[in-house]
Amino acid sequence: MLDRHKNIIPRYNQPDKPFGRRAPQSRPTARKSSFSVLAYLVALMLAASSMAATCGKASSDGSDLDFSSDALKESASEWKKTRSRLNGSYTYIRIQGSMTGENYVTLVRFDKGELTARVYKRLKTGVKDGKRHVEIREAWMAEKGMKRLSGGEGGFPGLTMEELYQACEKDVLNRDPKTNHVGLAADERGVLTKCYYSPKMCADDCGRNYGITYFYEESVSDEELKAYLKSDSMQLRP
Repeated sequence: MLDRHKNIIPRYNQPDKPFGRRAPQSRPTARKSSFSVLAYLVALMLAASSMAATCGKASSDGSDLDFSSDALKESASEWKKTRSRLNGSYTYIRIQGSMTGENYVTLVRFDKGELTARVYKRLKTGVKDGKRHVEIREAWMAEKGMKRLSGGEGGFPGLTMEELYQACEKDVLNRDPKTNHVGLAADERGVLTKCYYSPKMCADDCGRNYGITYFYEESVSDEELKAYLKSDSMQLRP
């Protein structure tokens, strides 16, 4: 995806039939068996990478901060400087991953402090013919005057950076690190790249992450957003 989509992660699909004694069948060749194992391992790697946003993996563009209100406030003050420099015009992308291989991607655009566009894409990453394959399962773009613009349907809501900081402080910083995996990070501009918690006894469909995955210092054009909508990439500019 407060939130900024309510971080709903689909559960694993259950098998159609219970495991049991197999009916007699021809033994697969070693080559087919090896290919199946390889495909399975690749699928697991892709699924693990798609969980990065949900599990709070550190962004390469951000530095870990002390898990405290003081550290968060200091970073927020840096963001105020950046916002002033950009005149409130910026674009960011947040991603929520699932162990099923689906990624929920939300792009939000601000122009002089006003929310002007929100793009949502639901991507399924898997393996096809032994190669990585990405399927666009849902994609749409909301602009000014549309109900989907601020939120309420698909992905995360269109929150400002200030609202993300507020949600981080209210919903994450009060979590006990003894019972939760927690993390806080931001880059030198004050862009919040990681603010998450996840209960240690929960493997999926739990916790929150208010971090930004990709940030762009401009209000990108409609033409670029429309091209992004048709692309199977999670980045605006791969």
